[in-house]
Amino acid sequence: MLGICIELKTSCKHCSSPLMLNAFTEDILCPSCYKFNEFDGEEWKNLLEDAMQEAPKMQIGEGQPSTIMRGQYTYQLMYGRQEPRCAKCKTNIDVSKIEEYSAKGKVTCSKCSTEIFVRKSDELIAENFSNVKYLVGEDDDQLKKNPEPGKLPTSAKPVLFTCPSCAGNLEIDGTDRMVSCKFCDSQIYLPDDLWLRLHPVKEVSRWYMLVDENALPPAGKMPEWYYLSDMIADKDGNIYFATANDGENDFMVWSLDKNLNARWIRKDIKFHYEDTRLEISADGNIYIYNPKRHSLVKISSKDGSPMQKIEGSKDRKKLNMKGCKRLVAYPDGTLLANINHVFARFNEDGERVKLWETKKFGLLSAGIGDDIPESDGEWAPYVKDVGSSPKKINGDFTYMNIGLDGYLYMLDRSSSDGELAKYELSGAKVWSKYIPLNYKECRPCQDERGYIYIIGSDDKSNTRVIRYHVSSDSFETIIVDLMEGGKLQEEDTIAVLPDGTIFAAKFHNRLKVFSPSMEMIYRSEQSKEDDELELRRRKDKIEKDEEFED
Repeated sequence: MLGICIELKTSCKHCSSPLMLNAFTEDILCPSCYKFNEFDGEEWKNLLEDAMQEAPKMQIGEGQPSTIMRGQYTYQLMYGRQEPRCAKCKTNIDVSKIEEYSAKGKVTCSKCSTEIFVRKSDELIAENFSNVKYLVGEDDDQLKKNPEPGKLPTSAKPVLFTCPSCAGNLEIDGTDRMVSCKFCDSQIYLPDDLWLRLHPVKEVSRWYMLVDENALPPAGKMPEWYYLSDMIADKDGNIYFATANDGENDFMVWSLDKNLNARWIRKDIKFHYEDTRLEISADGNIYIYNPKRHSLVKISSKDGSPMQKIEGSKDRKKLNMKGCKRLVAYPDGTLLANINHVFARFNEDGERVKLWETKKFGLLSAGIGDDIPESDGEWAPYVKDVGSSPKKINGDFTYMNIGLDGYLYMLDRSSSDGELAKYELSGAKVWSKYIPLNYKECRPCQDERGYIYIIGSDDKSNTRVIRYHVSSDSFETIIVDLMEGGKLQEEDTIAVLPDGTIFAAKFHNRLKVFSPSMEMIYRSEQSKEDDELELRRRKDKIEKDEEFED
């Protein structure tokens, strides 16, 4: 877990006196006018959502000031990346014991013995920031449900005061400024210096949120993204996403089950979003690779935890993923990679092995294939140009996938004459078919019925999902563009579950899910907003055209 520090203050809406928000709570009593100021969950979310997004990407000790104007309040906020520490002596607390401290409700500073308030997140926090697990250093007086106006804070103690009439010693607790002497019944008005000592002007204090970066979002919600690197489904009906928000150190891999429930999130995988791809391994786990990196990383499909990292071989005698645009995992555990347009096969330890089992033209096999060049500058053929046991193919224009039927499928994304090819795993070419789409940027996906799905656009830039029927040897358009009365709007990536459920997505939180019968069963809020805006534009255009004709 990482620490995010907060300092937050505003002014009382009743009397305009300074008001310190030294705790994450809904009601804070103004110490000047003794009236409550309310801060509900939505207010807290708007106040801290930037801090929650930006602070984890900061260096430890780095901070950011901010002024926020909302309704009746103007807030002064400082947030940053810092581990919880004692406000008095700046000694860090032992975060590894945070569960123990939260059970006690406090931790005693190991250096100066100051007591520091600690608690677990409550419902208010969990509903708005599900990854915040603990809070440290809050003002516990502000957390009390029914604080008594004028009462001393728990950090203060009663003081003795001498009655000016009879010299009797009175214990003053600060509840009232007018007190009665218990010895002579005189009414005494407490002087300013004593009252201010009992009621010091509250200053802004720093408190901390401990964040679990890999915590799941609230039920019914999924992680947010801007960049969508890849999306892939496994044979059990789980979906895996590789995404990022602003692209700076916030890459994450996460998973949904077939009912759209978040299974896990991993934000500690150090990849850049651009060109990063996912692949299902032979044992059902997840490979992550990027053509700018030498190594291949394997994580668990159950929880995203790291399982294996194959370091790249500098001499390319073993696996080196730099330049790898496409990768598929064979059922026997070997990996077929396209690196700088050259096909190469590796075992699970990264050693290069025989490329294809089939013999070309009945003669010699392809062996391990061609040497892998250091760049992709050489010309390479396209899917429609290669036959059995290919040694090269243009990796920039080719997508690959192992179907549920155990065959290798390769898709050429060329705009006008791209083809879909089917290969036996041995390398023998079975067939190749022209794809009736122009733009297409997805791996060919297959369901358990054998249908092969592709998303792309036609010559009028309308988005469509088509599928190939093996039995009829034909392509069928199954979902069409919004402008054609359908449901699609520029989605460019799909994943298909074994039962035929289709996930269609693109950047900035846009996701639509279609049942096997092509009924839209889910649409993200951003996709809904986009669709409604596009339909309004279309309606306005039609009305303007009709006015022009009149």
